[in-house]
Amino acid sequence: MDCAPTYVIASTRTSTIPGISIAGASPELTLYTPALDVEYLVRGKPLSLDVIPVTPDGIPTPALLSRACLNLIGSKPLIVDAGSYIDPQISHVDLPSRCVGGAIDSEQALPLGTSIRLFNEGKVLGRNLGRSFKCVLIGESMPGGTTTAMSILTALGYRAMVSSASKENPLDLKRRVVGKAMKRLSNVSGVFEINDMVGDPLHISIAGIALGVLERGSKVILAGGTQMAAVIALAKKIAKDLNGVFIATTRWVIGDRTADLPGMVGEIAPEVGLAYVELDFSGSMYEGLRKYEEGYVKEGVGAGGTCLLALLRGLSVDDVISSIYREYGVVINALKAKNG
Repeated sequence: MDCAPTYVIASTRTSTIPGISIAGASPELTLYTPALDVEYLVRGKPLSLDVIPVTPDGIPTPALLSRACLNLIGSKPLIVDAGSYIDPQISHVDLPSRCVGGAIDSEQALPLGTSIRLFNEGKVLGRNLGRSFKCVLIGESMPGGTTTAMSILTALGYRAMVSSASKENPLDLKRRVVGKAMKRLSNVSGVFEINDMVGDPLHISIAGIALGVLERGSKVILAGGTQMAAVIALAKKIAKDLNGVFIATTRWVIGDRTADLPGMVGEIAPEVGLAYVELDFSGSMYEGLRKYEEGYVKEGVGAGGTCLLALLRGLSVDDVISSIYREYGVVINALKAKNG
């Protein structure tokens, strides 16, 4: 399938709330993760900071899975910045209204009017992509995103059973954060105003890109986990009909007992298709990859959907896993060289 791999990045200060995200060595460093993820995705190493794309425990960023599959199929990704804390040091597209999101437990998510501008800018980009490609894959990187997704889903009146990159999903903490955010919604109506109050810059931008692609008659693959439920919730309120949209994720998201992506999709937009890739790292020689089988990471940077692209090109799951192992070997060798 000829599908354009696109990855949207943004930051939200929600990720700096202690205990919300493990996508960084410290809460503050989670703000840098989106740029570092896509720098590694494109160049094979982060450029903005001299770090190796693994946690201190050796668990690799899910960007490793996406990079391994892009290498297999020979596709070049398009990077879109909707509000990264730092500019990635690679070629990318900036949405003009890009903006770092606020910590939703204590401040408004975005300045009023930002969400509708991001949506419209994303829609223009989506129309251009839809004109050139019959299918557009959209992945994401934004630590704290499952919490802001929970907030968006709750505000729009849907169940919000979201996953986590942690082995233990901090649902109680997320609910407390979302509860504080909901207090800002009195006398607020409309999708864009709600997102300005309690959302983030990422999900509304992806909704705009997706609806722009659909306007051109092309298909959309939303490559991600439970965060994509927030994308379709926003898009459904705006466009009503999401035929032509599919969500592609990993079996680790589908198997997460603390979340319910299929149930949320069925409730919000039953016309949206859902697929997952049966990756299994239990036999890997690398402990960092075996951690995925214990419930860590699960998804991100379009991992499940990008692996699906490789399968749609005729490659096997074994081909995909072998490519991931090779790429992780490169990362581990770089880590060893750095540490002497």
